[in-house]
Amino acid sequence: MTSVGELSEMMRSYTRKFSEYVARKDYDSAIQLGLQVLEKLLKIASEEIIANISDPSVAKIGQEILKNYESTLSYVSGVMNGLKYVSPIYALGEKEQLVGLVASSVSELFNFIMGALLIVASIQGRASTEESFGVV
Repeated sequence: MTSVGELSEMMRSYTRKFSEYVARKDYDSAIQLGLQVLEKLLKIASEEIIANISDPSVAKIGQEILKNYESTLSYVSGVMNGLKYVSPIYALGEKEQLVGLVASSVSELFNFIMGALLIVASIQGRASTEESFGVV
């Protein structure tokens, strides 16, 4: 399972690089980086969080949440492919909007994962405390 420390380090690196790209107005690189991180976060959320939820109705809700981010990933990828055939003057404005969409999606999904990991850690911590003070 991905640790909170690993996740935090990944986001710290992403934030630094993403900010550098945006400051240089290198929107193509910023969007590409954002899509890569979004894919990693989706994989972590799907394989390490949703897959381990035992309640089917809660797991379904989690899957629906992830579908929104998968749709965003597909949308941004599709728009980027379409922008190859658009005048650079018009493409720049669209890319600026995509940068905002990618940045907010990465941030939201990261927060979703961190919240889920904190809840899991809390439950596991409570279970291990109860076990150590078991009935004599």
